[in-house]
Amino acid sequence: MPATPSSAAALPRLHVDALSMRADRAQMQVGETFHLAIHVHVREPVTRLDELVIPDVGTMQLLGDERNVSTSPSGADVVETLTLEPTQAGTFTFAGAYLDAIDARTGKPSRFSSNPVRVVVAAKRSDFFGSWWAATKLIAALALGGTILLALLAAVVSVVRLRRGDRPVVDVAPPVAPPQPPPGRTSRDAVAEALHAYRASPANGSLLRLRAALFEAAGANAGWTLRDALKVTHDAALRDALVAAEHAAFGPAQAREASSEALMRTTEGWLR
Repeated sequence: MPATPSSAAALPRLHVDALSMRADRAQMQVGETFHLAIHVHVREPVTRLDELVIPDVGTMQLLGDERNVSTSPSGADVVETLTLEPTQAGTFTFAGAYLDAIDARTGKPSRFSSNPVRVVVAAKRSDFFGSWWAATKLIAALALGGTILLALLAAVVSVVRLRRGDRPVVDVAPPVAPPQPPPGRTSRDAVAEALHAYRASPANGSLLRLRAALFEAAGANAGWTLRDALKVTHDAALRDALVAAEHAAFGPAQAREASSEALMRTTEGWLR
C-alpha cells in the first residue's frame, strides 16, 4: 500500500485493519438500481473519515451517497453506500476506493486501497414480449366471451323451440365459468420463503434475497437505502429485521456470523 501524499502533515494517524468494497448485485439491466458499499475498519474511535475517496462511477447515475460511522471498543467502522443506476449496457469495473493516512504501524504516509468491483449490465428487454403477452390475454378473453355468448344464444334458441312445441335438436351445455386466479402471495410469504432459503444456505445470494424481501415488506423499493426504509415503516419488529439485514450484508467481515444470527432471530420475531 505504498503511496506518498503531497501533504503528509495534514493526514490522520490510523491503524487501518480493513478496506473493502462490494456490490449487492453483480448483474442487472439498464435502469435497475444497485448498491456499491465501501467498508473501512480502523482501530481509532473516529467520528468521520473525510480522507476516504470513493471510485469514479463513470456513466452510472449516482442516485444516493450515504455514509454511516459506528464506534466500538475495537475502533470504528465506516460504511459508505452508493446507490447507482446504469444508463448503458456493458461490463463495468470500479477501481478500488482508497484512503490516505499516516500508517500508525510504520509512521509513514501510505495509501490504503480496496479491491475493485466488476458488474455486468444487460440491455433492457424489448417491450415486444409485454405487448405480445397483453395481446394474447386479450384474444383469450375475447374467445372466452364469444364461447359464452354462443352458448347463451343456443340456450335462447332452444327455449324458443320448446315454447313452439319443437323438439330441440341438440343439448346445450351450460356456460363454462372462467377459472379463478390463485390467491396472491403476501410480503410475509416472500420473507418467510427467503428466510428458509437463507437458513438452508446462508450465502450472499440468499442474504440479498432476504434483505430485498424485508425492504419490500416495509414498502421500500430496490433503490432505497436503509434510512429510507426506516422512514416508511413504524413496525418495531420489522425495523429491527431491516437493521440486522443491513449489518449482515454490509457490516464488518469479523462480525458476519453474529450479524447473520441476529438477522434470522429478528426476522423470525417479525413473522410471528
